[in-house]
Amino acid sequence: MEKGTLVRWNSEKGFGFIKPDTANAQDVFIHISALKQMARKPVVGDQINYFSELQSDGKIKAIKANIEGVAIIAASSNRRDNKYNGQHNGQYKRKSLSGLLLPLLVVLGLGIFGFKKYEELTSTPVLTNQDVEQMQFNPVQNFSCEAGKTHCSQMRSCAEAKYYNRYCPDTKMDGDGDGIPCERQLCN
Repeated sequence: MEKGTLVRWNSEKGFGFIKPDTANAQDVFIHISALKQMARKPVVGDQINYFSELQSDGKIKAIKANIEGVAIIAASSNRRDNKYNGQHNGQYKRKSLSGLLLPLLVVLGLGIFGFKKYEELTSTPVLTNQDVEQMQFNPVQNFSCEAGKTHCSQMRSCAEAKYYNRYCPDTKMDGDGDGIPCERQLCN
C-alpha cells in the first residue's frame, strides 16, 4: 500500500489528486469511488493510503484507498470482488461470528469480575450478634477535641472532661494537678 497527501479535491465532481510520499513521483488521480467505504468525504491535506493502477493513457490512478485516521464503514454484501459466494458465504459468516463472540465473552467476563470486586470494596459489612459481643466499647471514643473548649464550664460530663484533660492540648480543668478534672462541677 502506498501513502500520500491529498493536494487537490473537487467535491462537486468527486475527484482529486494525491501527492505520493515517495520522492519525484507524479501526482496520482483519485476518484470518490475509491473511497466509498469511508465515514466522511476527503478534504485537502488528508493522508491517503492507496493501491495504484497504471491506466491505458499512462497515468496512475488510486484504487482501494482509505483516509488515514477516518473510520471505515461496513462494505455492502454484494461486492464484486467478494471471494465468498453461495454456500461458502454462510461458512464465512459463521467464522466471523465466532471470531466476534469470543472477545465479547471475554469482555463480558471481565465486566462481571470487575463488578464483583467493586461490590466487595464498597459493600457495608454486616455485624452479627457474635461480632457485637466480642467488641469492647470505650465510652470515651465519642468525644473529640474541639477548638476553644478548655474549661469545665464548657464540658457536658465528667467523662468528657477526663477525655479533654488527657487528649486535648491547653486544657485548664485540673487546678490542683491530681489528674481529676472539674472536681467541683462534674467529677465529685
